[in-house]
This record gives sequence, structure tokens and C-alpha cells, in this order.
Amino acid sequence: MAWDCVTRDMIPEEELLDKPIKLRNACIFYLGHIPTFMDIHLTRATRGRPTHPSYFAQIFERGIDPDVDDPEKCHSHSEIPDSWPPTLEVLEYQGHVRERVEKLYASGQAFSDGKISRALWLGYEHEIMHIETLLYMLVQSEKTLPPPGTIYPDFEAMAMQAKQAAVTNEWFTIPEADIEIGLDDPDDDASKHYFGWDNERPKRSVHVPSFKAQGRPITNGEFAHYLEKNSITQIPASWVSARRDSASDANGKTNSHSNGAVSFDYIRDKAVRTVYGAVPLKFALDWPVAASYDELRGCAKWMGGRIPTFEETRSLYYHVEQLKEKEVGKAIGRTIPAVNGYAS
Repeated sequence: MAWDCVTRDMIPEEELLDKPIKLRNACIFYLGHIPTFMDIHLTRATRGRPTHPSYFAQIFERGIDPDVDDPEKCHSHSEIPDSWPPTLEVLEYQGHVRERVEKLYASGQAFSDGKISRALWLGYEHEIMHIETLLYMLVQSEKTLPPPGTIYPDFEAMAMQAKQAAVTNEWFTIPEADIEIGLDDPDDDASKHYFGWDNERPKRSVHVPSFKAQGRPITNGEFAHYLEKNSITQIPASWVSARRDSASDANGKTNSHSNGAVSFDYIRDKAVRTVYGAVPLKFALDWPVAASYDELRGCAKWMGGRIPTFEETRSLYYHVEQLKEKEVGKAIGRTIPAVNGYAS
């Protein structure tokens, strides 16, 4: 499964105690956090006993979440032990929790008992979210391994293809819309077999005025152009400074495709972090940039825009789906003789 691929195949065992991001826990915490979180909620739902060793809940229940306004501060979290349990012990615990889940499906309780269904749903969503979080952390480590069985991509060829297919990042008018957000999911309703997070509830209608949006996200190339033109020395955490090539790139040349005229002199000593190692920025100019909210806000403002609100983002996706439905309708209509006025 995806979780095992990330935690067992992409993290060298000797690196499980490493912290790719200093303000978060060591990687081994997440190996124990996922089964512990599931077990805690299944114990509540079944009114049963926690899986042994029960003390895991004290150290694996909640991770470190840096404060949004001051990342140096952290919200309350589980106690950090002087030494983490041995990896084998954590994996054995994970196996026991998985057996618990399998038994609930075998007995039918996973489907017949709403509380158990909700606990399982919550556990699965939680695991998916942490795959994203863990990959974000791992990509900032030089010791992370690529997914097993994959071939090292030809980043140079891919960059050439992207450059040839590049188009202007146009502005589009998104019409005003009334959209529905969230869902109704009261905690005491055991008939629900899904789980709604607190920021998803309750279901509500929102009117979103018309606004303009560009067709694609800000790219590495556009962000590099912004940093260079504004003499900003701080690069995003998704980049890394690399050694300059001796004479492989000519000074003074510029990249003049859809990402703007960022100079080779600026990008030649920078690379983008990936699970395959650092990829020269010159091969990743068309990739969407991964940066903090404040960094992206500054770039968007410089480009003449701003970061869309949550409601605007939902409205944008709603508009795209509407356009797709119209296109599908037209395509189907062309294949049905009666629609086009022809007799069969």
C-alpha cells in the first residue's frame, strides 16, 4: 500500500530517527502515529480495549504542529520520549492494529455499525493526509529514496517538451455562482458511514461574485523571475542552492518562454528538491512552484493578482466542471442522429 511504500521503502531505516524539518517529529513518529490514531478511534467506537502496547497513545497520539503566525511556537502535542521505541516494535503494533481493522470487516461491523464506519473513514482520511505531509518532509531530505520500481525520469527531455508546448498563462473570467460547501454530519448521528471534519461542517450555500483567475498555478520559472527582479535572496524550501557549473551554461542568456525572462545566471546554481534528488532548476521551470503562503502571496501581488480565497477556488472548480459537462453534452449530441436532425 501507499503508506508502506513511503515509510518502509523511501526512508532508509537508519534515517527513521532523522528530522527533515526541525520543527516536526522524527520520521519514526509518523510510523507509529498512523496506527495509534486509528486504534484510538476504534477503541472509542467499539468501547473496547486499546491495542498493546497501550502506552503508545501517550507518545504517538498527536504530532507537532507549528503555530501559523509564529512557526517557532508549537501547539500542544504528545510527549516526546527520550528514545523512540524500536522500529520492529512499532511495526508489530501496526500489524496488530491492521488485524483489528480486518476483523471488523470480516464480522460486518465495519458496515453495520455507523460509529465504527465513521472511525474507519476518519482513520483512512488521516492516513492519506499524512502521506502528503510526510512526502513534503521527505523531499527536503537528501537521503530519501525514490519509489521502488520507478525509472529515473529524463528531466531534460521533459523540460524541452514543456518548453515547446508552453502557452501564455491567460486570465479567465469566472462568473458569479452560488455554490454549496461542506456537509451535514452531526457527531451523534450513527447512521452516517463517513466523517466530516470540523471545517467541513455544516453544509452551506455561498454566493461568490465574479472574479478573474489565471489558467494555471505559478511556476518555478515565474517565481524565479519574481525573486530575481526584486533582488529577493530567500529561496523557497522546495529549492536548494547547488554548485555552479564550470562552463556548461553561457552567461547572459535568458529563458524567454512562458515563465518570463529569468536569466540563466540566476537559475544555474539552483535546483528543485525531488525524491530523485535535486533537479537543476533549468529543467523544472514549468513545474508549479512549492512555496509558503506568504511567498506565493508576494509573487502573486507582483504579477498583478492575489491568492484566491477558499470560496473562489471552489467556484473556479465548479465553473470548470460546468464547462466539461457542456463539452460532454456536445460530444454526445454529435453522435446521436436525432439530435442533429437526421433520420435513422
